[in-house]
Amino acid sequence: MRLLYYIKTTLKSMVSSGAITLVYFIGFPIILAGFMGFVQNTAHDTPLKLKSLNIQIVDQDNSGMSKNLVDFIKSDDMKDIVKVVDSKPEAEVIIPEGYEKNLLSLNKSEVIINKKEEGYNAITSTLKIILDKYHQSIYVSLSGGSSEELNKIIGTSIIDEEIIDIPKTANTFETTVASMLGFVISMLIFSNIQSGYTDISMNLDKRVKSAPLTRVQFLLYDASALLVYSFIIIAGYVLFFRFAGMGFEGNIISLMLLVLIASILVVGTVKLIATLFGAKYGRILGGLVFILPIVGGEVFMGKGNNVAFLTPTHYLNNAFTLYNLNGNLEGTGKWILIVLVVSLASFLIAMIKESLVSRRKLWA
Repeated sequence: MRLLYYIKTTLKSMVSSGAITLVYFIGFPIILAGFMGFVQNTAHDTPLKLKSLNIQIVDQDNSGMSKNLVDFIKSDDMKDIVKVVDSKPEAEVIIPEGYEKNLLSLNKSEVIINKKEEGYNAITSTLKIILDKYHQSIYVSLSGGSSEELNKIIGTSIIDEEIIDIPKTANTFETTVASMLGFVISMLIFSNIQSGYTDISMNLDKRVKSAPLTRVQFLLYDASALLVYSFIIIAGYVLFFRFAGMGFEGNIISLMLLVLIASILVVGTVKLIATLFGAKYGRILGGLVFILPIVGGEVFMGKGNNVAFLTPTHYLNNAFTLYNLNGNLEGTGKWILIVLVVSLASFLIAMIKESLVSRRKLWA
């Protein structure tokens, strides 16, 4: 009964300050995530800049004419369009076996552009047009300008097939929305640590302790209330983007499981700091937990620096990003395990600390 009372009291407090809670924990992060997602998409998809394409040439014909094509692609005239690389290409240009034979026979000889990464549509289309014109000029030369023979070729594309072989990746907006969830979690951790040291919080604790209760029991009750509170806040954030069709659109059970794990992370971090440290150092550590994800760059940029690996939200961000990508928990096992181990270990340390401080009742 005391557990239910404590949770009820916590949720009533949340409802009484509902407008502030919604704006602070859900509204502000949603607006910020939407803005950052828009900015990131604009930066990545601007049509005004034609970025050169890193390509790898696969010559399966190894003939004189295929080597001429390779030399043409590598020439200075093409350097603003493509850059030939040996590894990590954004696309492959495949010259199939029989390429020279088909050219000499005035048959259409297919050259394949095999895209390896998302995007680059404009530059790929430009490359396709250039290679079409290159081969049409060869046919003109080989046919002696015969209009009858050229009509068989000119109306068709030499680059007959463009195979899209793109590794599945979350779009920029989905990545930003997932990384901004780390901001929500950091805010929850920071605000709960700060509020735990206020006079109002202390008075509420005394009301709950009016019945016989050990320190460990009180820790468990407080953690349960915080778990429910955090779950509601985090679920509100992800469900907004889900219903808006802008992210978190996979299996709902998997999504709620990730939300629960995120809530456990909040509980473990808050209780570890609040139990081990007094108000002075606890507030400092709470501020550090809030600032680190921002300094790490992961919150606003989607991709973090080395500092991001030190933040408690980094590994959870990876799990949510993979969920956005696959629509389920595929590939998230490692990240979930790390978050759970850290969270449960933190809470266990807090429990041990409380049990060692006193084994007697807090309030007789």
